[in-house]
Amino acid sequence: MFYLYEVILRVSPSVMTDDLMLHYNITSGMLGVMISCFYYSYTLLQIPCGLVLDKLGPRNLVGSSVVLSITGLILFSITHNVYWAQFGRCIVGAGAACAFISCLQIASMVFPVNHFALFAGITNMMGTIGALCGGFPIAKSVNHLGWQATIFIQSAIGVIIAVLAFAYIPRKIKFPEHGNKSRSFGTIFGKVVRNKQIILIGLMGGFMYLPVSVFSELWAVPFFISKYGITNEIAALASSVLFIGFALGSIPVAMIAHRVNGYMQTIRFGIGGIALIFIPLIYVQNLWMSFLLVFLLGMLTATEVLIFTCAKNNESARNSGTAISLANGLVMLAGAVFQPALGILLDVFWTGLTTDNGLRIYDISSYQQAILTLPACLLVAYVLSWFVEETIQKE
Repeated sequence: MFYLYEVILRVSPSVMTDDLMLHYNITSGMLGVMISCFYYSYTLLQIPCGLVLDKLGPRNLVGSSVVLSITGLILFSITHNVYWAQFGRCIVGAGAACAFISCLQIASMVFPVNHFALFAGITNMMGTIGALCGGFPIAKSVNHLGWQATIFIQSAIGVIIAVLAFAYIPRKIKFPEHGNKSRSFGTIFGKVVRNKQIILIGLMGGFMYLPVSVFSELWAVPFFISKYGITNEIAALASSVLFIGFALGSIPVAMIAHRVNGYMQTIRFGIGGIALIFIPLIYVQNLWMSFLLVFLLGMLTATEVLIFTCAKNNESARNSGTAISLANGLVMLAGAVFQPALGILLDVFWTGLTTDNGLRIYDISSYQQAILTLPACLLVAYVLSWFVEETIQKE
């Protein structure tokens, strides 16, 4: 539930872009920086969260993190100062940092090793349901209640999740065969960060995840609005189709990779498919064809979830939380870099048009040139994939 909630908080600004730029009187580049502040703190805290999980367990960390996210959310909604808004997004990201890796850590502790990819897929599916909830439903709420009222409702939901986390997550969840009490944070961190395979896996996953972290989570809605002249609700629905594909693909991808006993070959297939679909998506002129391409893009991007199994398999079981968190941190770092990068590119390609109230208008050509950066990054991911070793779980 927390991971689902965290993704809602992460993606919902994508349907508020005009409201936020008008409220804070900022350009798309500045908006990209403000929204990506979520990723900066999220990424920086991945390793600390993984270390705490490996040493102390998830209960108090998860409950406290939900409260922290709520605090940042409220700050973001009540301020009129862009710098305080950035700080609020940082706090939201800090609170969300442990959500995904806590799910995977519990899965690795409680369930058999050969089921890990399946539970990673289920966790990923929950996140994509959150992304769906953060698209069209949030757009409807923003249009009827306003963006600030919508955020207050999100905060209230967070309070419920925090209570459930403290009430129902066990205080301690231990590995049956390993204990970490005798090992320091530095020992765990030093071993994992020196593992070059984890670094390669995280970088590869970061480039694979750009269709989600950069396109769907921020720039898809204004892109579709500019391209087809549709409302933000319809554009949010088009963007959400990617998450539907991602959710439907997450579990089958894990099962296929397990069946063929080849995580890396499945990942390479996914990378190639993502690149082949992304380019026509940028230029196709038919809205319904865009819906289909976005759906297929989501299904193929679901292969990215396999990188967490690869990260876990490349490190000992008792360090799995830190290994997964390092890989996830690198995945989120890519989003933190490329969300504002695309905003800056939009400003570079901006033709000078503005609305009556001074809001910049970015034409479809500007979006197309900026978004072409993402398929280029997939080529880098494909090259990196050949340096990642196929492994089995280390004990």
